[in-house]
Amino acid sequence: MIANVHSANAAFYKAKEKSRVKSSTYNERVKADRIVMVLMLLGTIAFAIFGIN
Repeated sequence: MIANVHSANAAFYKAKEKSRVKSSTYNERVKADRIVMVLMLLGTIAFAIFGIN
């Protein structure tokens, strides 16, 4: 039983670290911002047309 615990600890220490999340570039942030703004504009137009009863 002691040998199994030792091998489990060895496997734990040999585990690879998770890769860090890559930060977004300026161009990616601009594209994401434009997509969100277009969706908000379309939502506003749809609400103005269909939301008033």
